[in-house]
Amino acid sequence: MNSPTPLIRFLRALLTIPAIVAGAVVAFYLLLLGYSTLMRVRSISDRTRQASKRGNRYLGPIAGTRLGMLYFNLAALHHVGRRSGRPYVTPLSAYPLGDGFVLAVAYPHVDWCENLLAAGKCTLTWNGKEYPLERPEVISRAEAMKTYPLLVKPFLVGPGTNKFIWLHRAESEQRPVLMSAQENVTTSKT
Repeated sequence: MNSPTPLIRFLRALLTIPAIVAGAVVAFYLLLLGYSTLMRVRSISDRTRQASKRGNRYLGPIAGTRLGMLYFNLAALHHVGRRSGRPYVTPLSAYPLGDGFVLAVAYPHVDWCENLLAAGKCTLTWNGKEYPLERPEVISRAEAMKTYPLLVKPFLVGPGTNKFIWLHRAESEQRPVLMSAQENVTTSKT
């Protein structure tokens, strides 16, 4: 029996590594999808919420960066506490919709959501850029689902995620950036 040549062994190894990586990615996706269905159980949902609060300190450094975009469009939401007035940064997934972004509320009572609705404004760091946002509005699941990619939609179809917040870009952000010197003077006087 002849043993394979070094070139054949190299080609086998070269093809095996991507197959193993692809298999691991698919297995991880299916594991996450299975866990998301378990989120319907209140005790698991509560434990997951507490774990995600602790995990936010590790996700914080990559939230809003290009690297964070690889993990479900991970953005950094900068908001102010409704009772304390303290600034907070919450890592979460954000997807563009119209003139702003859509955020999924994964649990029934989420502090960042209540803070947003109370303040009416925030800043979102997404893909390395900062976006001042305002006028949060609760939108239907059907409208929100238009923004999510096909691979993310299965995570949102369970009964746990029923609330979606649409944040619009701040009015001052929508004006043209380039103004003539005369317009700049006129705007400054008013």
